[in-house]
Amino acid sequence: MKSNIHSCAANLIVAFVFCFASACAQKTNQVPKEIPEFTFYTVDKDAPFTRNNLASNGKNIVILFFDPGCSHCQQEVLALGKNYNSIKNINLYMVAMQEKNLINAFMSMYGGQLRNKKNVTLLHDKNYEFIGRFKPTQYPATFVYGGDKKLKKYWDGEKKTEEIIKALNL
Repeated sequence: MKSNIHSCAANLIVAFVFCFASACAQKTNQVPKEIPEFTFYTVDKDAPFTRNNLASNGKNIVILFFDPGCSHCQQEVLALGKNYNSIKNINLYMVAMQEKNLINAFMSMYGGQLRNKKNVTLLHDKNYEFIGRFKPTQYPATFVYGGDKKLKKYWDGEKKTEEIIKALNL
C-alpha cells in the first residue's frame, strides 16, 4: 500500500516537472521568429504604423511592450532613458494598449529622456493586436530583432539594466 502511494506521488512529481518544462518550452516557441504583420498607431499623430514602417537601416529593431501602470516597465524605461547613449544605435519601438493619455503620462514621468529621439517611436495598440501577434506572457516584454526582422532575443519581466543594454546591442 505504501509502495503504491510513493509510486503515485513520484508519478505526480514527474508529471508536474514535465508540464512545467513543456510550458517553458511553449513560451519560447510561441514568440514569433520574425516580426509579424501588425497595425499600431503613432501616439503623437494617430497615424497607422505597420511592419513596413519599421526602420530599414540594418540596425536592431527593439519592440518594448509595456503597461503604464507596471512598476517593472517604469523602471526599465527610466533605465533606458538614463542610458540613452548606450542605445542610440538601435531602433526602439515602445508599444502600449492603454489609452493615449495614460501612455503620455507614463512617458512624461518615466520616459522623458526618450521623447523626441529619432530612433524611438511611441505606438498605441488601440485594436489590441499585440498579444495575439507577438505572444508576450507578462510586462514588460522585450523583443530584439535584427535588421533582417528575425528574432535575436526575447525576454519578459524584470531584467538588470546592464543585461538589457547588452541584449539590445547584440
